[in-house]
Amino acid sequence: MSLVIIMVHKTLLDMIVDNILISAPEVEYLTSVSNYTYIYLKDGTRLLSSHNLGRITTHLALTRIHKRFSVNKAHISKVKEGAIVMKSGFVVVPSRRMRRVLLTLETKKTPRRRKLQGEGGVKPKKRRLAIEDSN
Repeated sequence: MSLVIIMVHKTLLDMIVDNILISAPEVEYLTSVSNYTYIYLKDGTRLLSSHNLGRITTHLALTRIHKRFSVNKAHISKVKEGAIVMKSGFVVVPSRRMRRVLLTLETKKTPRRRKLQGEGGVKPKKRRLAIEDSN
């Protein structure tokens, strides 16, 4: 069993697991096995916590993408074919309901904004409908 104390720092969320201080940017992903959670750090170490996945996910501000997995968006290397590949090589397939998270991670471009008349842009053309008279 491990003792977990959650501390809130001014700039980031920290957590103490087995007398080791863990900050949120160090965590790569979390996996759960019943009521226990494995915390995988970016240096490759794995820690076991007796708290459930939801509690740790909310305290460290991670993204939950499956019933058993939470990821840190900063440690995602690529998103391909419906799966998320972490920098360590771990592949996570999100649940059907969390596929929209994948869509936001895949699109890196911001949506195009239309120019308005007052911004120096060209006025939009008016569409004319051709009406035929049947005389």
